[in-house]
Amino acid sequence: MPIFRLENPIQHYDWGTADAIPGLLGIDNPDGKPCAELWMGAHPKAPSIAETEDGPVPLDRLIARAPIPALGPTVAERFGPVLPFLFKVLSAAKPLSIQAHPPRFKAERGFAKENLEAVPLDAPERNYKDPNHKPEMLVALEDFEGLCGFRPIPEILGLIRKVAPREYDQIAGNLDRNPGKVELSVLFYRF
Repeated sequence: MPIFRLENPIQHYDWGTADAIPGLLGIDNPDGKPCAELWMGAHPKAPSIAETEDGPVPLDRLIARAPIPALGPTVAERFGPVLPFLFKVLSAAKPLSIQAHPPRFKAERGFAKENLEAVPLDAPERNYKDPNHKPEMLVALEDFEGLCGFRPIPEILGLIRKVAPREYDQIAGNLDRNPGKVELSVLFYRF
């Protein structure tokens, strides 16, 4: 499989900076739109575009047409005709929200359920944009501050009690009776 030049999409979320990603790419941003994420991959929402001899082709279609040459036999056999990761460059002007991603089996189930319910992929109430889990790695290109982990369990329980007093036992009863990592994990996977 030859190597292709890729045109990579920019996601314009309101928390992005206006200059870092355009500066990295050597392009102008005359409107000053926030450029939050540069995506390099084959995500169906915004795949990279491969410049081929036959013209531009979305990377997800290029891989689907010829998965073994595109991915290699080991990756194609393990993951099928899809690129098993999405590389992102983020540039945040504002603090980002918490990221808590489900394991693969729950993502697959949730994605299938929302598809059956005909929830549009871009709907704000949609929880599962694709069937994949989201293991993440961060490599900071400049100074970066991040938090990892959760609040103490008593504080989490207090917040649940304030937000959903009538549903408290259903939502957090097990964690309240048996505070620990396993029950905290169950709470987040169930809801």
